[in-house]
Formats: sequence, C-alpha cells, structure tokens
Amino acid sequence: MEDGGSTLIKATRPNVRCRYVAKEIAYAKCDDFWAAMPPLEALRMLISSAATGRSTSRGGRKIMVIDARKAHLHAIPERDLFVELPPEIRKPGICGRLKRCLYGTRDAPARWEAYLAGELRKHGFVQGMASPCCFHHGARDLRCVVHGDDFVFVGHDRDLDWMTKRMAESFLTKVVGRLGGDEGDDKEIRVLNRVLRWSAEGIYYEADPRHAELLARDLAPSGPRVTTAGVKMEFKEEGEEELLEGIEIRQFRSGAARANYLAMDRPDISFATKELCRRMQAPTDMAALRRVARYLKGEPRVVSFYEWQETGDLSVYVDTDFAGCQKTRKSTSGGVAMMGKHWVKHWSSTQKIITLSSGEAELAGIVRGSAEALGLRSLAADFGLECGAKVHADSAAAIGICRRSGIGKVRHLAVGQLWVQERVRSGDLALYKVLGTENPADLLTKHVPRDTADGHLWRIGLWRSEGRADTAPDIARV
Repeated sequence: MEDGGSTLIKATRPNVRCRYVAKEIAYAKCDDFWAAMPPLEALRMLISSAATGRSTSRGGRKIMVIDARKAHLHAIPERDLFVELPPEIRKPGICGRLKRCLYGTRDAPARWEAYLAGELRKHGFVQGMASPCCFHHGARDLRCVVHGDDFVFVGHDRDLDWMTKRMAESFLTKVVGRLGGDEGDDKEIRVLNRVLRWSAEGIYYEADPRHAELLARDLAPSGPRVTTAGVKMEFKEEGEEELLEGIEIRQFRSGAARANYLAMDRPDISFATKELCRRMQAPTDMAALRRVARYLKGEPRVVSFYEWQETGDLSVYVDTDFAGCQKTRKSTSGGVAMMGKHWVKHWSSTQKIITLSSGEAELAGIVRGSAEALGLRSLAADFGLECGAKVHADSAAAIGICRRSGIGKVRHLAVGQLWVQERVRSGDLALYKVLGTENPADLLTKHVPRDTADGHLWRIGLWRSEGRADTAPDIARV
C-alpha cells in the first residue's frame, strides 16, 4: 500500500510527457513501414535467465531497464518529409524538411528499429533471428530485449555498467532501474507496466493491476465473491440468444478486449476471456463478462514466482477439451511453456476444425504445443540459450500417433499434422506422458473448480496474493 508521502508526490509531480507529433495519413497499405515488436514471452524468458544458474539472490545476473528518450528523433528518414512548423515560428508559405524522424510519421518506428539494432550490433551484440528485438552479447554474457524505446538487459554488474556507458554514447537515455540483491540495487521496478520484485528467494512478476481494477469497478455487480472466472454455459438454439444493443455492445467489446489483454499475464482467466472474445462480432452474453469482472474483484492479484534454479530446460504441457463448445462442437487446445520451474508462456485457443475423436483433438493440441516448443527454442537461441524441447500430454492415443510413422488406421487425419512424427524420431522433440490431474494445461481448456485451478497455478509458479505492489501504476492514469 502507498503511504501518504508517495501519494502526495504522485499528485504534485505527475509523470507528464509532451511531444510534437506529426499526423501522416496512410493513403495506401504498405509493409515497408512495418516494425517488429517482441513477444511477451521474450521478457519472461529474460527474467528466467536472470534467475537461472544461481542459488542465492547475491552475486549473479541482474536486470537493468533503460529508457531511450526521444527515441524516434534518433533515426534518419530515407525519404523527403515536409511538415508545418510549430505555431510559435510558423510563417505563411514556409514549411520544414525533416532531418530526423518525427513521432507520427509512418516510417519512424521502422527507422528507429533499424537504428537501435545497428547501434547494438556496433557494440558487439548479435541480433536474434526468431525475434529481431532480441539481442545477445556472447563475450560479455549480456542479453537484451527491446520493446519500442524500452531496453531490458540481463547481465552481471560490470557488464551492465559497461552497457550503460555504451547506451549513453548511442542514445539519449534514462536508467529506469537495476533490479538486484546487493545494497543500492532496486528491489522493485516496472517493465511495460508489469511489476518485477527482487527477493531472497527469487524474482516476482505480476500484471499491470489497473486492468483488473477497472473491470471490477465498471462491470462487476455487487454480491458475494465468485471462485471461478466462468461457468459452462447452457446450449441455446440459433435465434434463442438475444444480441446486445446500444451501449452494452461497446461495453462488452471494450471489457472483453481489456480482459483478453490481462489474460496474457493471468492464466486463471485465459479460457474465460477466450470464450468472451469469440462473441465479439455478435455480443450476446453480458453476464459472462460481468462474471469475469466479479471474479477479478475478488481475486485482483496473481503473482508469478521465478525462484533461483541451477538449470532451466524447456518443457511444454498441452491438453485438449474434446468438443467442449456445445454450439459448434469444436475443441479447445491449451498449453503452458516452462523454462525449468519458470512459466514463460500459456495459450488457450479454439481449434479451427471439428475433430471426430478425442484422440484427433489431442493430436491437434500436441501439434500446437510442438510448434510453440520449437518457436520458444528458437527464441531462447536468440538470447544465447541452448535448451532441449520436451512436450508433455495426457493422451496415450495422441502420443501413440506421434511416435509411429504415417497415418496408420486413422485415415481421416490431415497429413499436415504428421510432421511431429519426424521431429520426434529425429530427436528435435521429446514426447512424454503426464497424468491428467497433474497437467497444468487443463486450466486453459475449460472452467475448472477453484481447488483444481489453484493446484495448476501452483505447478507453474503462480499464486494469488493480497494488497498492491508499491510501484504499480495508478488506476487514475488509465
């Protein structure tokens, strides 16, 4: 909780930034101005690397966050750009030609990305192949992920000190903080409005709390606390469901979108919000959204724990709920990816095709999990991390299909799904059986009871918490 002094500081010295921004109209769609952004699992993988290869909070890698000020102004445009001058110096018939990129011009993000990548490569970093926003410096054992103008580094003190000087040579910078266990290090910082906290046992990570607070404030009805984010809906025939009207449509879509964003950091609401987003085009059920909001009102905080560990191999857990959608009879695939004991990614998605058996549905889930495992292994390689890829499933039938060659007796299967067989035989993927009751991916495929959900959250290092982080952004600023 905040004390009176910190509240007064926020009120008297708000964090306000002003920029002169251009307005360029996109007359035609063009991929030339595309700029990459890293996936959120890159940040979690970076946090995991800081907590791996150590057994205490002292003497190892730390996390440093540097903000590039006036980022887009560093880059030089590759085309002629003319703008109106600011009002205080504007003259009739005179405009300005830009020598540097300006916020609001279409190519500014792409030019900034090219500039920062060039500067980091100049200092000895290798740019990632899976994500061009990930960098690794082999000689100094530095890892970096860049999200817009936010640079997150992981390394030892001497290398972070060296990097701070190199960054100041290339950019106008502000050191947001250095998270570590030594005296003088920050013990809590914000990255992309997520809160990171250093402790003697490990590193804590949690979502921006404002989204849960806003959903609870605006949409949660009064009443007792609910223990799950959703319940299985009763099947209704075509035409029986009434579409929402007027302001409720806008409330549903904005609320579902906010919940879906929060679900990237909250596996406990991922399945419920996935079901909400399936109704975006034709919203029919405000009660389902209000239940999610009511759940968040009672459970506003779920914290992920990255405990100190010596090694961290990649393991992916997958599960499928066969024909769980009563309306379309489609199945849901869910998965959780772990680096050792550290959660780095999860997903919950409706399968695109209607499967004819539970084995076929589980096979589709394994295929999705295998693709995610290979993608995450490539992302880890961008950070200079070598790891195997293990996929865990609870379906003996689907595992059996993956361990043999060809379609066998299951002749209706799509041949395109059988690439997993070759990967398993070549050793690129290792496939294991896990008990259904111990498979955390079960949380992502259906609504489960509270005690089951808590057990799955605990298995991937997440648990519910009270209070509010000291550095968490304030709800008044949304």
